[in-house]
Amino acid sequence: MARGLGRAAVAMDSISVQQMLADSLASEGVVATWNEVVRPVLTAVAARWQLSGAGVEVEHLLNECVLAAFVRATPLVTNGRNHRPVLLACMPEERHNLPLYPLAAELAVRGVVVRQLGAALPSAALVSAVRRTAPSAVVLWAQLPRYADAGVIAALPRTRQQVRVFVGGPGWRRGVVTSPAERVEDLAAAADAVEAAVT
Repeated sequence: MARGLGRAAVAMDSISVQQMLADSLASEGVVATWNEVVRPVLTAVAARWQLSGAGVEVEHLLNECVLAAFVRATPLVTNGRNHRPVLLACMPEERHNLPLYPLAAELAVRGVVVRQLGAALPSAALVSAVRRTAPSAVVLWAQLPRYADAGVIAALPRTRQQVRVFVGGPGWRRGVVTSPAERVEDLAAAADAVEAAVT
């Protein structure tokens, strides 16, 4: 499936890309589709671009198709298992938000209500969102180390009810993750940790 997806992406065949993603999501689920189909192809496309400087259009097409596929695979949770939502956001200035979409989809499949706040969320906006929604958990994504700022975690407001804070992405791997945040290493671990935290 990953090889076929890669060939379709290189051919700029977005219809085939979307059909393969839909088929994989239906048969294999969110986590397996992300780990075994999408990530290997994204890695290969990025490596090709780094080596040759070509293929940015392939990466962009693939990203758009992947985002759309995971949005379509995200059920609307009207009666969630959690009374307080989970906030998903990128760190300030971090624009690589694609991995938050499979996480949102997997949590929704498990009946967890999420609020997707997207890319490059300013710190003040994150603070405001935490105050306004009193979330049960917050997941902060950093693709690049320069965006993994522990100061953003320290600035989160204290609420009457505990908010679990999780950080994910390669950007956090080298840095120190300060309390109260907890590092999650991959999609399955993130979904499991958030689900356990909110139910």
